[in-house]
Amino acid sequence: MSPAPVAAVIGMGDSYASLDDRKDPLQLAAEATHRALADAGIRKDQVDAVFTGRSPWADKRSQWSNIFISHMQMPVTLTSELTMHGAGLTATIAVASQMIAAGAAEYVLCLQSDATQLFVDAVAMGAEADADPQFEVPYGPTIPALYAQAAHRYFHEFGLTEEDLADVAVANQCWGAHHPHAAKRKHGEIDRATVLASPYVATPLRRWMCSTWGGGTGGALIVTSPERARNALDPVYVLGYGSATTHEYLGDRMNMRECRFPGLGAFPNLTHTATAEAARQAYTRSGLGPSDIDMMQISVNFAHMGPIAMEDLGFAKKGHGIDVYREGRTGIDGDLPTDTNGGWLSFGQPGISCNMDSLVEAVRQLRGRPLGLAPARRPRTVLVQGAGGMLAAGSVMLLSSST
Repeated sequence: MSPAPVAAVIGMGDSYASLDDRKDPLQLAAEATHRALADAGIRKDQVDAVFTGRSPWADKRSQWSNIFISHMQMPVTLTSELTMHGAGLTATIAVASQMIAAGAAEYVLCLQSDATQLFVDAVAMGAEADADPQFEVPYGPTIPALYAQAAHRYFHEFGLTEEDLADVAVANQCWGAHHPHAAKRKHGEIDRATVLASPYVATPLRRWMCSTWGGGTGGALIVTSPERARNALDPVYVLGYGSATTHEYLGDRMNMRECRFPGLGAFPNLTHTATAEAARQAYTRSGLGPSDIDMMQISVNFAHMGPIAMEDLGFAKKGHGIDVYREGRTGIDGDLPTDTNGGWLSFGQPGISCNMDSLVEAVRQLRGRPLGLAPARRPRTVLVQGAGGMLAAGSVMLLSSST
């Protein structure tokens, strides 16, 4: 029996900016929203609630979700930001689904935009935002340096090497080289030697093993009930979701000696993430499992996070996530096409909007209308994993083109 959907996406809109076509986050969000409303066939005054992720790094005003509805002249019953780092953006659809199921809304808008590279010093801002001000900031860490600590531990425990991580970068670039808005498209497809010849950013992470800042993106999704979606032109159904968060700073994680989520292993550790618990919830609520997933859009800001996510999502035993990449399963002819816009490694991270980029790509692939490459077999069920912080938060969404 097919799982019963808990909600449906009936409208999607996306927008893009670059150094040659600059747009600020409000412009990007407004463009994406107008396109999503048109796609859904509803008016803006029919939207009951608006949820966003964190305020964009390129527009860090507080209550950004309220600033947006004011900009749109779109009064609603509720507007809020879900600030579980980047994972909160993926979780907005879960909160929208719950609101709809409770009868508190008919249509909910979930959106995010950012254009960090176009307006701010992202390197300086990122390190300041994600490092502990008392115990980490005095040492001047960058985000890659913090993630590199987890990479070293992962290498130590499971015997992976830089050559293994190179395979992740190569796999993602195979997709990103063909997406018109991917930040690394201009480099074309690459090989392992190219990755290993690139300079270190923070050992063991080389430049090709790190995501880059993209230009700017915006994405908007109109969520409603499965019943209302029956009259929609091309609905995408929400089959299940889950989320979890465990800490804030990397040092906080190492100070944890126990955790309520058994899927995160024995503590302390840096090789499991909250995604493991988020995935457990999503699979339980949907009645699906890893074998039911046709495609994934996951959060791989640094190459070692690819195999770690594969493991936490149940596609490999701990320490063996790299096998999914080695075996070509994530490619165009594979049984698990992954990060089909290039993912964060190759599409880039325009800022806080990067989890929405994954959701937009999932909807486009389910509808059979990708901007880049389509896999050999059109997916029926797509898993979207959002992550945020220093291995801090995870959110998993299961989407399907049919009930």
